[in-house]
Amino acid sequence: MRDSLVTLVGVGKLYEPSVRVLSDIDWSVAPGERCVVLGSSGSGKSTLLSILGLLLRPSQGEVQVEGENAWMWPEKKRAAWRTAKLGYVWQDAGLLPELTVLENVNLPLHIRGIPKKKWNGQNLLERVGLGRRSHAHPSELSGGEAQRAAIARALAGSPSLVIADEPTGNLQQRQAEDICRLLLELQEELKFGLVVATHNEALIKYLQADPYWIIDGSLSSNPPEEAT
Repeated sequence: MRDSLVTLVGVGKLYEPSVRVLSDIDWSVAPGERCVVLGSSGSGKSTLLSILGLLLRPSQGEVQVEGENAWMWPEKKRAAWRTAKLGYVWQDAGLLPELTVLENVNLPLHIRGIPKKKWNGQNLLERVGLGRRSHAHPSELSGGEAQRAAIARALAGSPSLVIADEPTGNLQQRQAEDICRLLLELQEELKFGLVVATHNEALIKYLQADPYWIIDGSLSSNPPEEAT
Protein backbone atom coordinates (compact mmCIF):
# COMPACT_ATOMS: atom_id res chain seq x y z
CA MET A 1 0.00 0.00 0.00
CA ARG A 2 1.62 3.22 -1.18
CA ASP A 3 -0.35 5.43 1.23
CA SER A 4 1.16 3.65 4.26
CA LEU A 5 4.67 3.89 5.68
CA VAL A 6 4.92 0.15 6.31
CA THR A 7 2.41 -2.64 5.70
CA LEU A 8 2.64 -6.14 7.16
CA VAL A 9 0.90 -8.85 5.13
CA GLY A 10 0.48 -12.28 6.73
CA VAL A 11 3.56 -11.75 8.89
CA GLY A 12 4.68 -14.42 11.32
CA LYS A 13 7.85 -15.08 13.26
CA LEU A 14 9.17 -18.46 14.34
CA TYR A 15 12.25 -18.79 16.53
CA GLU A 16 14.11 -22.06 16.34
CA PRO A 17 13.52 -24.80 17.02
CA SER A 18 9.74 -24.32 17.04
CA VAL A 19 8.76 -21.30 19.12
CA ARG A 20 6.14 -19.25 17.27
CA VAL A 21 5.95 -15.67 18.52
CA LEU A 22 3.79 -13.97 15.88
CA SER A 23 1.20 -15.39 13.49
CA ASP A 24 -0.56 -14.05 10.36
CA ILE A 25 -0.41 -10.35 11.19
CA ASP A 26 -1.93 -7.91 8.71
CA TRP A 27 -1.27 -4.33 9.75
CA SER A 28 -0.24 -0.99 8.31
CA VAL A 29 1.02 2.26 9.78
CA ALA A 30 0.03 5.45 7.98
CA PRO A 31 1.86 8.79 7.93
CA GLY A 32 1.03 10.78 11.04
CA GLU A 33 -0.62 7.84 12.81
CA ARG A 34 -0.05 7.10 16.52
CA CYS A 35 -0.25 3.50 17.71
CA VAL A 36 0.42 1.75 21.01
CA VAL A 37 1.17 -1.99 20.93
CA LEU A 38 0.43 -3.69 24.24
CA GLY A 39 1.27 -7.09 25.61
CA SER A 40 2.95 -8.85 28.49
CA SER A 41 6.66 -9.51 28.64
CA GLY A 42 7.58 -12.08 26.01
CA SER A 43 4.39 -11.57 24.00
CA GLY A 44 6.28 -10.45 20.89
CA LYS A 45 6.10 -6.64 21.11
CA SER A 46 9.79 -6.09 20.45
CA THR A 47 9.76 -8.69 17.69
CA LEU A 48 6.86 -6.92 15.99
CA LEU A 49 8.60 -3.55 16.17
CA SER A 50 11.83 -5.00 14.84
CA ILE A 51 9.99 -6.50 11.88
CA LEU A 52 8.13 -3.23 11.29
CA GLY A 53 11.43 -1.35 11.18
CA LEU A 54 13.15 -3.81 8.81
CA LEU A 55 15.50 -4.82 11.59
CA LEU A 56 14.32 -8.44 11.68
CA ARG A 57 13.21 -10.69 8.84
CA PRO A 58 9.84 -12.36 9.37
CA SER A 59 9.56 -16.13 9.01
CA GLN A 60 6.50 -15.70 6.78
CA GLY A 61 4.62 -12.93 5.03
CA GLU A 62 5.75 -9.61 3.57
CA VAL A 63 6.85 -6.24 4.90
CA GLN A 64 5.76 -3.80 2.21
CA VAL A 65 7.41 -0.40 1.84
CA GLU A 66 6.67 1.90 -1.10
CA GLY A 67 4.46 -0.82 -2.54
CA GLU A 68 7.24 -3.43 -2.60
CA ASN A 69 8.29 -6.35 -0.41
CA ALA A 70 11.25 -4.76 1.36
CA TRP A 71 12.83 -8.14 2.08
CA MET A 72 13.30 -8.56 -1.66
CA TRP A 73 15.49 -5.45 -1.63
CA PRO A 74 19.28 -5.72 -1.30
CA GLU A 75 20.43 -5.20 2.28
CA LYS A 76 22.08 -1.93 1.24
CA LYS A 77 18.68 -0.53 0.19
CA ARG A 78 17.01 -1.68 3.41
CA ALA A 79 19.81 -0.10 5.44
CA ALA A 80 19.42 3.15 3.49
CA TRP A 81 15.67 3.16 4.21
CA ARG A 82 16.23 2.59 7.92
CA THR A 83 18.81 5.36 8.06
CA ALA A 84 16.69 7.88 6.16
CA LYS A 85 13.16 7.02 7.28
CA LEU A 86 13.32 5.35 10.70
CA GLY A 87 13.92 6.74 14.18
CA TYR A 88 14.23 4.28 17.08
CA VAL A 89 13.92 4.93 20.82
CA TRP A 90 15.06 2.10 23.10
CA GLN A 91 14.02 1.43 26.69
CA ASP A 92 17.53 2.13 28.02
CA ALA A 93 18.12 5.21 25.79
CA GLY A 94 21.24 3.58 24.34
CA LEU A 95 23.39 6.72 24.36
CA LEU A 96 27.09 6.16 23.73
CA PRO A 97 28.88 7.00 27.01
CA GLU A 98 32.05 8.35 25.40
CA LEU A 99 30.15 10.98 23.41
CA THR A 100 28.51 14.17 24.65
CA VAL A 101 24.74 14.46 24.46
CA LEU A 102 25.02 16.68 21.38
CA GLU A 103 27.42 14.26 19.70
CA ASN A 104 24.99 11.41 20.38
CA VAL A 105 22.12 13.32 18.79
CA ASN A 106 24.14 14.30 15.74
CA LEU A 107 25.59 10.80 15.26
CA PRO A 108 22.90 9.60 12.79
CA LEU A 109 23.57 12.66 10.65
CA HIS A 110 27.30 11.98 10.72
CA ILE A 111 26.71 8.38 9.66
CA ARG A 112 24.56 9.54 6.75
CA GLY A 113 27.28 11.91 5.60
CA ILE A 114 25.12 15.01 6.01
CA PRO A 115 27.26 18.19 6.05
CA LYS A 116 27.83 19.62 9.52
CA LYS A 117 26.19 22.92 8.61
CA LYS A 118 22.90 20.99 8.27
CA TRP A 119 23.16 19.17 11.60
CA ASN A 120 20.17 20.04 13.78
CA GLY A 121 21.15 18.37 17.05
CA GLN A 122 21.33 21.54 19.12
CA ASN A 123 17.93 22.70 17.90
CA LEU A 124 16.41 19.34 18.80
CA LEU A 125 17.99 19.40 22.24
CA GLU A 126 16.47 22.84 22.78
CA ARG A 127 13.15 21.41 21.65
CA VAL A 128 13.24 18.57 24.20
CA GLY A 129 14.41 20.85 27.02
CA LEU A 130 18.09 19.83 27.06
CA GLY A 131 19.68 22.80 25.35
CA ARG A 132 21.88 23.52 28.35
CA ARG A 133 22.94 19.88 28.69
CA SER A 134 24.37 19.47 25.19
CA HIS A 135 27.98 19.15 26.36
CA ALA A 136 27.21 16.79 29.24
CA HIS A 137 27.90 13.06 28.96
CA PRO A 138 25.16 10.43 29.35
CA SER A 139 26.40 9.47 32.83
CA GLU A 140 25.51 12.97 34.00
CA LEU A 141 21.87 12.74 32.91
CA SER A 142 18.84 11.54 34.84
CA GLY A 143 16.75 8.74 33.37
CA GLY A 144 14.18 11.18 32.02
CA GLU A 145 16.87 13.40 30.50
CA ALA A 146 18.50 10.41 28.82
CA GLN A 147 15.19 9.45 27.20
CA ARG A 148 14.70 13.03 26.02
CA ALA A 149 18.12 12.89 24.43
CA ALA A 150 17.25 9.55 22.82
CA ILE A 151 14.09 11.08 21.35
CA ALA A 152 16.11 13.99 19.95
CA ARG A 153 18.54 11.52 18.39
CA ALA A 154 15.68 9.54 16.84
CA LEU A 155 14.36 12.72 15.22
CA ALA A 156 17.71 14.03 13.99
CA GLY A 157 17.25 12.69 10.47
CA SER A 158 13.62 13.86 10.13
CA PRO A 159 12.25 10.29 9.98
CA SER A 160 8.87 9.34 8.58
CA LEU A 161 8.41 6.64 11.23
CA VAL A 162 9.48 6.60 14.88
CA ILE A 163 9.42 3.32 16.78
CA ALA A 164 9.73 3.36 20.57
CA ASP A 165 10.22 0.10 22.48
CA GLU A 166 9.14 0.50 26.14
CA PRO A 167 10.44 4.11 26.18
CA THR A 168 9.05 4.71 29.69
CA GLY A 169 9.77 1.28 31.14
CA ASN A 170 12.66 2.48 33.32
CA LEU A 171 11.02 5.72 34.44
CA GLN A 172 8.89 6.86 37.34
CA GLN A 173 5.25 7.72 36.55
CA ARG A 174 5.81 11.48 36.40
CA GLN A 175 8.81 11.05 34.11
CA ALA A 176 6.82 8.62 31.96
CA GLU A 177 3.99 11.13 31.59
CA ASP A 178 6.49 13.85 30.64
CA ILE A 179 8.09 11.64 27.98
CA CYS A 180 4.68 10.75 26.52
CA ARG A 181 3.63 14.40 26.49
CA LEU A 182 6.85 15.28 24.65
CA LEU A 183 6.38 12.48 22.10
CA LEU A 184 2.79 13.58 21.51
CA GLU A 185 3.77 17.23 21.01
CA LEU A 186 6.60 16.36 18.62
CA GLN A 187 4.48 13.91 16.66
CA GLU A 188 1.68 16.42 16.21
CA GLU A 189 4.20 19.05 15.12
CA LEU A 190 6.36 16.95 12.80
CA LYS A 191 3.71 14.48 11.58
CA PHE A 192 5.83 11.33 11.70
CA GLY A 193 4.17 7.96 12.25
CA LEU A 194 4.65 6.78 15.83
CA VAL A 195 4.49 3.21 17.15
CA VAL A 196 5.12 2.61 20.85
CA ALA A 197 5.38 -0.85 22.42
CA THR A 198 4.59 -1.10 26.12
CA HIS A 199 2.99 -3.20 28.83
CA ASN A 200 1.53 -0.04 30.40
CA GLU A 201 -2.02 0.65 29.19
CA ALA A 202 -1.88 4.18 30.63
CA LEU A 203 0.22 5.16 27.60
CA ILE A 204 -2.91 4.87 25.43
CA LYS A 205 -4.32 7.88 27.26
CA TYR A 206 -1.04 9.76 27.56
CA LEU A 207 -0.34 9.46 23.83
CA GLN A 208 -3.97 9.66 22.64
CA ALA A 209 -3.07 6.73 20.40
CA ASP A 210 -4.81 3.84 18.67
CA PRO A 211 -4.30 0.70 20.81
CA TYR A 212 -3.42 -2.79 19.61
CA TRP A 213 -2.87 -5.90 21.70
CA ILE A 214 -0.71 -8.92 20.96
CA ILE A 215 -2.77 -11.93 22.03
CA ASP A 216 -1.36 -15.44 21.49
CA GLY A 217 0.84 -14.15 18.67
CA SER A 218 -1.93 -12.28 16.85
CA LEU A 219 -2.52 -8.54 16.72
CA SER A 220 -5.96 -7.23 17.70
CA SER A 221 -7.53 -3.80 18.11
CA ASN A 222 -9.67 -5.28 20.90
CA PRO A 223 -8.39 -5.80 24.45
CA PRO A 224 -7.87 -9.42 25.57
CA GLU A 225 -11.23 -9.82 27.33
CA GLU A 226 -13.04 -8.68 24.16
CA ALA A 227 -10.88 -10.61 21.72
CA THR A 228 -11.54 -13.99 23.29
